[in-house]
Amino acid sequence: MFMGILDFFRRKKVSKPESKEIEFDEIENWLEDKTKGINKKEGEVFDLIRGKIDLFMGEIGKKTKVLEAVDVESKKVEDRVKIIVRQSLDKYLNFVSIFIKELDEIEKQNLCQFIDELNKIFSEFDKHSYVFYKRATYLIGDEIAAVKQEINNLSEYFTKLFKESEEIVKSLKAVFSIKLKLRKIDELVASIDKINSEVKVLDERIKNKKDKVEEILEEIGKIKTSKGYRENLKKHEEIKLTEKQLGEDVLKLKSLVDFKALSNVFHSDEKKMKIIKSYKEDFQEGLSKNDGESILGLISEAELYSDIISDKIKQINEKKQNLVEIKKLIKKDKIKVLSEEVEKVEKEIEDLKIEKVKHVKRGEVIEVSRGGIVGEVMEGVGGFGVRLKSEF
Repeated sequence: MFMGILDFFRRKKVSKPESKEIEFDEIENWLEDKTKGINKKEGEVFDLIRGKIDLFMGEIGKKTKVLEAVDVESKKVEDRVKIIVRQSLDKYLNFVSIFIKELDEIEKQNLCQFIDELNKIFSEFDKHSYVFYKRATYLIGDEIAAVKQEINNLSEYFTKLFKESEEIVKSLKAVFSIKLKLRKIDELVASIDKINSEVKVLDERIKNKKDKVEEILEEIGKIKTSKGYRENLKKHEEIKLTEKQLGEDVLKLKSLVDFKALSNVFHSDEKKMKIIKSYKEDFQEGLSKNDGESILGLISEAELYSDIISDKIKQINEKKQNLVEIKKLIKKDKIKVLSEEVEKVEKEIEDLKIEKVKHVKRGEVIEVSRGGIVGEVMEGVGGFGVRLKSEF
C-alpha cells in the first residue's frame, strides 16, 4: 500500500538547524554540501509524487472508462437535453485526458518549479472543465462525480505534501538566492579589481607627466643661466628702450608740424587733405607708410619746411632701422615654448586626476553595494544556523 504523506514526514526526525562557523571563502563548498542534502530530500519527495501519480493514473483510468460507458441515450429526457449532456460529457472527458497527459509529462527540474507547474495544470483544468462538468451532472451523477473526486483527492494529497515540504522549498530558494548573491559579489569584486588597475595606470601616467614637468622646468632653469639667454634679455631691453624713445620722438615731431597751416594751404586739394588728416589722426602710422616722405613733401611744398622736422624724421627712421637690425639678432624664445609645454602637461595632469577621482568614486559605490550583498549572504547562511568567521 502506498505510504501516506504524513507517515513519511512523521518517520523523519525534524533536524535541528546547523550550528557552525565557516570562513567566507568556504561558503561555496558549504552550499555544495547543503545542496546535496536538500536534493536528497527533494528526491524522496519526488519518489512520493511519482508513486502517487502512478496510483492516480490507474484509478482515474478505471473511472473514466466507467464514465465513457454511460448511456446518455437511455435517459428519459428531451433529445435536446441529451445532446447538451453528451457534448458536455465529451468535452469534460477531453479536458480530463489533457490533464492526465500534462500531469504525466510535467518536468521535475526542482520542487519549486514542479509545484508552480502543477498548480498551473490544476488551475487550467478547473477553469476549462467546470462548466462542462456542471452541464453533464444534469443527467450523470455518480460516474462523473467519481472522476471529479479522484482528481480532488490528488489535489488534496499534493496540498498536504507540499505543505509538509515547505522547509525543503524554502531551503532550495534560500540556497539559490545565496548562490546568485555570491555570483554578484564575484562580478562586483572583478569590477573593483578592474577599477583599481585603472587607477594604478592613471597614477603611473600622472607620475610620468609630473616627471616630465620637472625635466622641462630643469631645462628652463639651465636656459635662464646661459650666456645666450642673458644676451637675448639684453636685446629685449634694448628693443623696449628704443621703442619707448621712438614713441617720444614721434610725439615731439607731431608737435612741430603745423597742421592748421597745412590745411589752410591745401584745403582745396582733397587728396592732400586726406594725407594731412591721416597724419593728424595717427601720426606714427603715417610715418610707418613711407618714412614720413608724404608729410615732409607737403611741408616743403607749403614752404613751411624746417630742418628740425627733417632731422627729426631722419632720426626716427634711423632708430626704426636700428630696431629692425636688433630684432634680427633676437633668437627664438625657448623658454616661452617650454613654458607652454609645461602648461599643456599640467592641464593633462589635472584631467587625469579628475578621471582618477571618477574611478575612485565609482569604486566606492561598488564597494558599498558589495558590502550590502555580503551582509545579505551572511543573513542568508545565518538562516541555516551558520555564522561567518570573517566578513570577506
